[in-house]
Amino acid sequence: METTITTWEEHGKTFEKVASGVREYIKEEQLKIDAIVPIYRGAGFLATYLAYQLSVLRILPVQYKYFFPKKGIAELHELLFTPSKEILGDSPTLVLVEGDYCYGNTSIQACKDLKEKFPKCKIIFATDLADYTYKNAVKEYVETMVVGRYTNHCEELSEEECKKLNIQPISHAIWEQEDEEEAIPKCEQYKYTDLQEVQKNSKKKFEMEF
Repeated sequence: METTITTWEEHGKTFEKVASGVREYIKEEQLKIDAIVPIYRGAGFLATYLAYQLSVLRILPVQYKYFFPKKGIAELHELLFTPSKEILGDSPTLVLVEGDYCYGNTSIQACKDLKEKFPKCKIIFATDLADYTYKNAVKEYVETMVVGRYTNHCEELSEEECKKLNIQPISHAIWEQEDEEEAIPKCEQYKYTDLQEVQKNSKKKFEMEF
């Protein structure tokens, strides 16, 4: 399928939809948000927008990244984890924010790590984009899931199914590097400027074969 580049205006409309959904949920459930937790790097823009729209000061990021050390192997590493009981107490209500959710493995790992740190926490999951086929992957870990729009980024739907479901073609965000986004689905290691240092100093969460 053809790949398109989404504009700032399109992202703005999607962000507004997500903010409205989160705002409606916390009002209905009478919840107070203790922190916005973006999964960096992808969720940075949406998380900042939500922090402003929901009048929340604390932004406490987590960061995970897939590395491809050799052919056929993918490793998910934790690069950063800032939420702590010293800041949030034992049972915080968190808005976990993802950017362009695909299979959901990174989001699930973030949920598990937050639940391990805060067994009594409540997680509201918010994402600008979510692959339709895997839209329920994180459902068992969160109170609710707010999605801006659905995609076929995992390419498991036919063009006919996409039209029927009104799902847009594969897209890249305007801030993303096209060559990086093309490398990831191919499971090829993109050459980040700080790759070796970050990989060495990060924590491997799991490994999978493909």
